[in-house]
Amino acid sequence: MTKKIAKKIIRRPGRPTGDRATRETILDIAEQEFAMRGFAGTSLREIAERAEVNQALINYYFGTKQKLFGEVFKRRGLQITDRRIELLDELEAANKAPSLQDIVRAFLTPSFEMRDMGAGGMAFVRLQSRLHYEPEDLAMNLRREVYDLSTRRYVKAFMKVLPKVDPADVYWRMAFMIGSLLYMLSGLYRLEDLSEGQYKGAVASDEIIDRMTTFMVSGLEAPTGRTKKKASIRKAH
Repeated sequence: MTKKIAKKIIRRPGRPTGDRATRETILDIAEQEFAMRGFAGTSLREIAERAEVNQALINYYFGTKQKLFGEVFKRRGLQITDRRIELLDELEAANKAPSLQDIVRAFLTPSFEMRDMGAGGMAFVRLQSRLHYEPEDLAMNLRREVYDLSTRRYVKAFMKVLPKVDPADVYWRMAFMIGSLLYMLSGLYRLEDLSEGQYKGAVASDEIIDRMTTFMVSGLEAPTGRTKKKASIRKAH
């Protein structure tokens, strides 16, 4: 009778071990810490303590703090990109051409869906807002990797439904849209101040999207301004 001999797995001394659940826990904790303290203000030691793991395990999974930050950002940022592309694909596959209002709403919706996912979604929204204050090379590379594909798709869609608007204005207005979106995702506390308390408390995402869509459609449709100078455009989310 042939005996089955099980191969013994030999591990190098001191090599950390972990599993997928542990990796996700590290990403969750890192997301919260980066969202609260930013890249420079967060240490791997603090993340390890909160995640209740050895710091060597974080190094094993992610290598450096910068790579960990990138993994944290891409995890949810790419979900937003995929959802935007999915919604635009659906609009463009329909029997009738999409309206400008439909395209704007499709661009805005995934970010608010993310915000409404719970603590993790809210942490990512804060992290995304902080990205503008992080080291420029880190922030710029992440924006390009995560958002450029979907943002360019939407720019082309806007140009198609706005044939009379100068392409330069479409790019500018897209940047304005992104800035407004990031601000509104961060909260509506300024609205309460400006209205002297007439409008306060939590506002449902559907209402925010409705109001933003109306505002942005009007801005996108506005006549091209007098400025003819060609300005360099920094890639944005």
